[in-house]
Amino acid sequence: MLQTKLTMLAVLISVSLLSGCGDSTTTIIEKDPIAVDDDHDHGDDHDDEHDHGAEGSAGRLVISAIDNDFVQVLTLPEKTELETFLVTATPSAIVASGDNRYAAIVQRNQDLVQFIDGGLWQEDHVDHMDDFQAAPRLMPFQLAQVRPTHFSAADGQLAVFFDGNATTGAAAGVAVLTDADIGEDSSNYPQLSLTTHQHGAAQARGEYLLSTIRDENSSTTLPDQVGLYHQHDDHFDLEETFAVSCPNLHGSAQNHDFIAFGCTDGVLLIEQVGDTFTASKLANTEDFTDTMRIGTLAGDHSAGHFIGIAGSAVFAIHAEDAEMELLDWQADAATAIWGYGFAEQGEKFVLLDNTGTLTIFNYHGHEHAGEAEPAFEFVAKLPLTAADLADMPAGARFQLAISAADDKVYVTDPIANQLHTVDLHDAEVVSTKQLSFTPHRLTWLGVANPSDDHHDH
Repeated sequence: MLQTKLTMLAVLISVSLLSGCGDSTTTIIEKDPIAVDDDHDHGDDHDDEHDHGAEGSAGRLVISAIDNDFVQVLTLPEKTELETFLVTATPSAIVASGDNRYAAIVQRNQDLVQFIDGGLWQEDHVDHMDDFQAAPRLMPFQLAQVRPTHFSAADGQLAVFFDGNATTGAAAGVAVLTDADIGEDSSNYPQLSLTTHQHGAAQARGEYLLSTIRDENSSTTLPDQVGLYHQHDDHFDLEETFAVSCPNLHGSAQNHDFIAFGCTDGVLLIEQVGDTFTASKLANTEDFTDTMRIGTLAGDHSAGHFIGIAGSAVFAIHAEDAEMELLDWQADAATAIWGYGFAEQGEKFVLLDNTGTLTIFNYHGHEHAGEAEPAFEFVAKLPLTAADLADMPAGARFQLAISAADDKVYVTDPIANQLHTVDLHDAEVVSTKQLSFTPHRLTWLGVANPSDDHHDH
């Protein structure tokens, strides 16, 4: 066993050194302009609709092990290993960049974020799109600020919130990155320096940034206000502190028109119309008990609804109509939600719970506003493990990665050391890969299906 571990380590070091040399071959695939189909028909032509054809169009996965400092890049759909990189410490999270080209390898306790280039990206040449493919590589670009914790990606931007440190007195801050910043090893990306530590959140909206604000004298590390900041070159200036409070703020998300923050007494909603931002509070409904609060939010550019998660309870939140409704997702034995998100460019929503079950909804909110049909239509529950959950390794959990290129999601099983590919259209596992390690974190990288604007708002 010792010899096996030493051999594996030697291979990983060798691969890491080779990957750091920068040698790679880039393939360019020219594509005609992509016509957007507004007819959302998922009938017999489904396979043709989702077959992008070009090599690499399914994307790549970046996955880590629970007890090792290496990260693998897998090609899809085969899930074969392309590269393995040694990073500084076992990742606490892996997050995709704003345009899904880079994986942020978060090492929170080491105050460090490293980045891996997945090797798939696209360039707009006006009359056509060029798809590029290259070997994955560990980037020279890094973030080395205190306690990188919350990451929010939208419209080509990645907002990174650094909590700071109460013990050392380090204040919180925010960095807003584009894929170009990461690729060019830039030092001119805009940053926000706050006045005290906090377990906060931020959402980037083009030249604007919405970030949490905490009273330095507060007895909790959670903030209770949100500020609107405007970018000026490499920094942000405060333009407004919204009067609507958000006690014990935790969790944030955005869609086309709104930014949402979770509060103990409801959800803070901030609507953007041009350069004007207006705040309001959507109060908790009668479905909330004294101990419940929304602490996790999910949104999508193509969806009019947010999803709010309060423990194992799930709420559909329509910001424009100021409505919040409890969603019956048939939790059964599940007591926590470990993965979630909109999929298929806002056509579906998925929940991964702590029993290893994936729940799939069709989302109709963009098509049936004002009609009796519910916005979220229950489709299926897909159990992904039959193992004894008591055998879950310490610190492990089922993990979910959602493809932005097709109708696939990927789920890790740390009990069986497996990686499942799930087809959302057919609600079935289409392939399973046996891993040689216990999986920990993962994310999807690649070229997104260009359907961001096919729903009118």
